[in-house]
Amino acid sequence: MKYNITHETEYNYSIPVTISQHLIHLEPKNSARQNWLSHEVTIFPKPAYCVSREDIYGNKVTAFSIEEEHKIFKVTAKGTVDVSDIKMPETSVAWEDIRERLSNPKTPEDIEASMFLYPSPLVIFDGAIKRYAQKSFSEGRPFVEAVLDLNSRIFNDFQYTQGFTKIGTLPSEILRDRKGVCQDFAHFMIACLRSLGLSCGYISGYLHTRRENEQPKLIGADATHAWVFAYLPEVGFLEFDPTNNCIAGEEHIIVGRGRDFGDVSPLKGVITGGGPHTLKVAVNVEEIN
Repeated sequence: MKYNITHETEYNYSIPVTISQHLIHLEPKNSARQNWLSHEVTIFPKPAYCVSREDIYGNKVTAFSIEEEHKIFKVTAKGTVDVSDIKMPETSVAWEDIRERLSNPKTPEDIEASMFLYPSPLVIFDGAIKRYAQKSFSEGRPFVEAVLDLNSRIFNDFQYTQGFTKIGTLPSEILRDRKGVCQDFAHFMIACLRSLGLSCGYISGYLHTRRENEQPKLIGADATHAWVFAYLPEVGFLEFDPTNNCIAGEEHIIVGRGRDFGDVSPLKGVITGGGPHTLKVAVNVEEIN
């Protein structure tokens, strides 16, 4: 599948911003299943200072400052990407074997995966979360089968409800209220897997925006989306989408990955001035031939 993608973020401030500093994760890298044919980010007003680097997780991060007064701030990312499906292995070892291997890493890939074993600022787990996870991870159950079962249970047990949560909502609150959005369900699934000693993390990206005369849209289309990667030794990181109860594939476009949302937030910053403001975010993913 090949897509043209546009992601627009616009702030309108009630009083001028005199100076602002920002950090963006909007410039994706190629991976085993996706090839970016083109990509550009435009910023208004034009930054006085701009520098890019690669973070520890392989994401491209751009920092910039705007040093002229402005009441409108706009960031637009556009690109064309070719995306392939993921091949899910037909069989896998028992999940306990993976937990044991991660406690004594054998390969560079195991060592990389070990970065995603521990609590992070937005993924904190407790006994209740572990008990929820253990219902899918019975003794000796194959890893992929268990993760798919957890993926399905979250889809069925939790209600997609926009506006009910905020960015800092923790997995324990999601378990209590059983409501949230894709970011919440990804954080909760990550908490479940890490509570069992398994390596997993957060993916920020986009979903294919389907038109009205085609199949129904996936939940989370027309906005940034979030799903989960989980580590299977000798295979790599597999991707699961608990919001849609599916394996992430050719309709899921990766922008960044990290421990949780905080590592891959599309846009964050600090401003002087501004006052009350409005925010508009629009994402369009259009299939092309």
